[in-house]
Amino acid sequence: MTEIVTYSLRNGRNQSTQYYQDIATFTNTFIAEAKKQVGTIVIAFQNHIESTNRETPRSFAEYAFELLTLCILWQTYAGEAVGKSPTMEKLLIKLVKLRRKNAFLKPAVDFVRGLLNFFLRSQKQASDSFINPTIENLDQLLRWMSATGDFKEEVRRLQAWRDFFATQPAQEIGKYLDQSFSFAKWFEADSLTTLGNYTQNVEHFLTETHPSDYRWREDSIFCGRQRVEYHMNMVGAEILNRSFREDFLQTKRKLVLLPPCMKARQDGRCEATETPMGEKCSACEPGCRVHQITQLGKKQGFNVLIIPHELNIFSNGNASLKQDEPLGIVGVSCPLTNVTGGWETKRLGVPAQGILLDYCGCNWHWHLDGGISTDIDFKQLQNVIGDQVRPTSEVRRT
Repeated sequence: MTEIVTYSLRNGRNQSTQYYQDIATFTNTFIAEAKKQVGTIVIAFQNHIESTNRETPRSFAEYAFELLTLCILWQTYAGEAVGKSPTMEKLLIKLVKLRRKNAFLKPAVDFVRGLLNFFLRSQKQASDSFINPTIENLDQLLRWMSATGDFKEEVRRLQAWRDFFATQPAQEIGKYLDQSFSFAKWFEADSLTTLGNYTQNVEHFLTETHPSDYRWREDSIFCGRQRVEYHMNMVGAEILNRSFREDFLQTKRKLVLLPPCMKARQDGRCEATETPMGEKCSACEPGCRVHQITQLGKKQGFNVLIIPHELNIFSNGNASLKQDEPLGIVGVSCPLTNVTGGWETKRLGVPAQGILLDYCGCNWHWHLDGGISTDIDFKQLQNVIGDQVRPTSEVRRT
């Protein structure tokens, strides 16, 4: 039986079919409850977006999910964010930017970030004290999130909510926030009941593994995400898939992006070949899931690349994405990165669908003793790809 680090969509089964049924049902419940509890707030925000021309208005479900994200992240991290040194936060933000621009310096930068993140978190306020959600405190939370480097897309989305709240009368802000945090409490309790079977190991990981193994690591905050954040991102991935579905199906080219942790050979013996956009499978291991998905792609007309969770494929305005035929992306990752990947591809104008790994196991973040080969549900991949794919030429540089 595969070792479970934090979550498993299989929950003791051979496949994750039941999870996808459960998340679809719970997402419907989430949307209905959002309309009941925070519908007026979300509609007011939609009107604000339209009146300010900030972006093309999106669906009620997407904005309701953003509001939930704001409340969950506030409840989880405000105690760490409020009152922190602006100087250290600015330094961390500069390091994050340097890390993204220069891959050669990444190991050294990450070492320094690990040290600074430890000291940044060591000043956390008492966990039982609720930080008043004022505009000033929200600004501090957004700065802190930017400084960690783990919430880039969340900050982009939540900045719009901050600006919306700043336009409201003080009395209205208080009423809106009371309703929003009440909604977040409902979500935390109900998601635990419905999705908790899939995240049973998160608490053990946070109490037994994380404190000793991640204390000085740059990914300490990322790997220390709370159980409710897993549930939140599971729902978010489902909502984004629904919202982006029509545009995705209209694309004539499909590209599936797989993480390196899906390789069968986790010991460096994988023979995948490097390309400017990512690695391509060389069929070195017949039982490898990457190989099997690549073979499926040849039959069904989609291409496959192996890339890390950071979407380097989109860096520097990659010309491969600007061919005449529109490209649809299927991104495979763990729940904690799938939503941010969806937001990023949306911002870049590339229709995407997300598929969650059945369990995590990469040797960088989760299984530090060599890694576990991860997997996805093949039936879900085929459902996501759809039946409109036709054989196409390789995605190429132009």
